[in-house]
Amino acid sequence: MKTLDLDVEALGEFASTPAAAIPAQIWDFGRLLLLDSLGALLGGLRYPAVHGLGALLGAEAADESAPFGRLTTLGAAATWLDADSGGSFHPAGGRIPPVPTAHPAPHVLPALLHALSSQGVDDVDDAAAVRAFVLGCEVGLRFGVGTSLRPGLHPHGIHGPIGAAVAASALTGADAPTTARAIELAGSLPLAATLAVPMQGGTVRNVWTGLGSYYGALAARLAAAGHEADPGLLATLYGGVVTTDADAEEIGGGLGHRWRVVDSYLKPYACARWVHPALDALREALVRAGSPKPASITEIVIETFAFAASLDSLGSESDLHARFSVPRCAASVVVDGHLDAGGFLPGQFERPDVVDLAAKVRLVEVAEYTGALPAERPARVTVVTADSSGTAQVRNARGNPSDPLSVDEIVAKFRGNVGPFLPGDVLDPVVQALTTADLLPDGRSLQALADAIAHRL
Repeated sequence: MKTLDLDVEALGEFASTPAAAIPAQIWDFGRLLLLDSLGALLGGLRYPAVHGLGALLGAEAADESAPFGRLTTLGAAATWLDADSGGSFHPAGGRIPPVPTAHPAPHVLPALLHALSSQGVDDVDDAAAVRAFVLGCEVGLRFGVGTSLRPGLHPHGIHGPIGAAVAASALTGADAPTTARAIELAGSLPLAATLAVPMQGGTVRNVWTGLGSYYGALAARLAAAGHEADPGLLATLYGGVVTTDADAEEIGGGLGHRWRVVDSYLKPYACARWVHPALDALREALVRAGSPKPASITEIVIETFAFAASLDSLGSESDLHARFSVPRCAASVVVDGHLDAGGFLPGQFERPDVVDLAAKVRLVEVAEYTGALPAERPARVTVVTADSSGTAQVRNARGNPSDPLSVDEIVAKFRGNVGPFLPGDVLDPVVQALTTADLLPDGRSLQALADAIAHRL
């Protein structure tokens, strides 16, 4: 088994990077990534099952630096919608099943929110919060791209604890050796979670994110208390146990000069990323078919790559099952015009017009499209009615670095996911702080948001 010869001390030193040394492009994108991640988490908190988890685990009690109940609940909320970001492409993304990319942001965010709340680190301004978020996501993504998950594994709870540990350490001003220990401790706690679980509707997938955030925050706390780590354990786990193809240069090379965080994608839709190309093509096909009413559609044919074509269930087991169902997601987009937190809430999940239209969706694998992975994930969609038809094709979904969402689209997605969960006087300052052209002022909008979230748990 190959071990990973990694300079963890250099990663610890990198986590001390001051905000002023983060390039403007990285800083600005990091703010948008934080806003997008916040919207996904707040949208997840609209679901009764998340509140039930919080009540079960005692999420309202948070009198320690790494509270299990709160971090686990917030992490579950952050991925409940499947609207969270991840790395754009993995070099082994053409494998079947494909290698999913790392998702550090929803692991980092719960640790950040707890630290920002009145029960966490005192008086953290917005700039310090963004800095910790960017550094945590950067290191987490480097571990994701620099290794390949073993076939069939899911990324939540694997790379994320490392990102959460970096962010928590950065917020508390830990020195480089302490942060390096936190990385080693967090890296020694990966989950071995399977991709098949969410595809079959298992919402326990979301708890993996919460556990990953908790493990990362706990690692930072243990490192600060002087606990030692076994560097060989991290090297062994990432060198062949949970991941393979470990590349020390990819993980630790070019720190401060080559940034992976800008390679993240932002999802336009609250569903599995493999579904997105079909939804982009569907929206254009609907226009070309004359924007028909849902009831007038007789068939929707979706031609796509192998893995997306396999997501052909009607998504009836749970809202997560629906988010891995191309037919259910397509029907929701036709009926609602979008797919955000509200689409699969209780009371919306079994709407007859969505369920009936999902049964009219037919999926077809196209070998050429399968062969285009990992650089492209193509889809072609044809919408058929009694009187018209329309066809459209995309080579990749929007939201990738090569075709990013606009700031207005990111803000609209954020507000759509959050809905009525929190009032505008809490949300508006956060949107302003994370989207203005200038660097963040000495504001506390994120701290106010963290307190508002804590009061809703």
